[in-house]
Amino acid sequence: MEQAEYDVLIIGTGIGGTAALWRLCEQLGKSSIRIGIIDRGGLLLPTNALNTPTLSNWNNMMKYYLSPAITEPIGDLLPEYSGLRMVYALGGRTLFWAGTTPRIPPFEFANWPITYKEIEPYYNLAEQAMQVNRYSSPYNQLLLRRLWQGGYPESGLVPEAVDRNGFSVLFSSLNFLGEALRLGNFDLAVNARAVRILTNGRSVTGVKVMSPDKTSHLLRARTVIVAGSSFETPRLLLSSGIPGRAIGHYLINHSYMKSQGTLKPEDTAEGMVSLFIPQTENRPYQFKIGGTKTYLEFDVSGRIVPRFDNYVCLDPSRTDDYGIPSFRVNFSYNDEDKAVMAQMVKAIRQVASVMKMNLTPASDRPEICIWPPGAENHDAGTCRMGDDPATSATDRNGQIHGISGLYVADNSLIPSFGPVNPTLTTGALAIRTADHIIKQFKAVK
Repeated sequence: MEQAEYDVLIIGTGIGGTAALWRLCEQLGKSSIRIGIIDRGGLLLPTNALNTPTLSNWNNMMKYYLSPAITEPIGDLLPEYSGLRMVYALGGRTLFWAGTTPRIPPFEFANWPITYKEIEPYYNLAEQAMQVNRYSSPYNQLLLRRLWQGGYPESGLVPEAVDRNGFSVLFSSLNFLGEALRLGNFDLAVNARAVRILTNGRSVTGVKVMSPDKTSHLLRARTVIVAGSSFETPRLLLSSGIPGRAIGHYLINHSYMKSQGTLKPEDTAEGMVSLFIPQTENRPYQFKIGGTKTYLEFDVSGRIVPRFDNYVCLDPSRTDDYGIPSFRVNFSYNDEDKAVMAQMVKAIRQVASVMKMNLTPASDRPEICIWPPGAENHDAGTCRMGDDPATSATDRNGQIHGISGLYVADNSLIPSFGPVNPTLTTGALAIRTADHIIKQFKAVK
């Protein structure tokens, strides 16, 4: 790879990096456009962990995921963001996600530089590529009727990225990698740590990369897409001296609660439960409800206000094995966030009542459990898109303000998302950015 000059070089193989790669290969085919993609990790799993027979049970998967040999418990060093764990591997954190893929609703785009109408065709493409569908069962239909009649008419089935053609195989970024390999040509390097973005002050020129033996390599590129995560992307940009007041700031996620309970056998039906109560303009939280037989579990996420004072920054007092400064996180909930959390507690009890469910403590947690910040892996906003360089890191196409050819394509691009899982949106935005880059190639020709 060091001998080549890339038209596009992608850093990171999570949902954003691989969605952009897939779209480039789908549109360009086996053309002369030179594409490369690198990841600091190596092969951990060949698929989503829940597709692996020995890990298909959720508890087994979580034991594997929580092992410090598999994921890095960075939150142990971040008291304000203690739930954070990072996955450094081919496929990133989509190796361990549950496949929930709702769209961000149109009203949430009021403070975005693009409209819902602009992203809608890319939602369609992402949903098709990720095989998003919904699971129906008699149990789901029974509980939906109770929710509709109980004051939650927006309730529906959970949209999930699962191939249900007899296998129920969960999607991961490795699916995008495989499809890209089938459709086009690209070079891939694993165990390749990007340590610096190189520019001439106006445009990107390449990336300095180090291998595990600490040998440096220069990869030249006309276009670079950074898709490391909401933490690693600003870390790389800041340590590379990329200018931008908003880089690292406006960190958002969700407030997150879990609860569980039981139903009487006569109040149940056949099948599994996979239900969704979405946020609305007047409801700043959402429910994901799952379970089997008489046991149900609530995952409840609440909206967090994007604020400049919630941020990721470099910590020069700590460096990694490659000499890159570690990052630290400044994060807190404000009064508005706490008010939403109070609403969530009341809603949990109300929804349980509507569903004829008796809330019960679990063996390892109380009846309603508030998870620590960062535990849900839905971090975003730290390289947010916008029209004003004073309050955003990139423009409407994901390009860093003032640096031609340098793009961002991960969760950090999202300026706001309410309580929604951002994975589908990140994939859609990455596909949109790839289309923009392709148009630039065609304009030059």
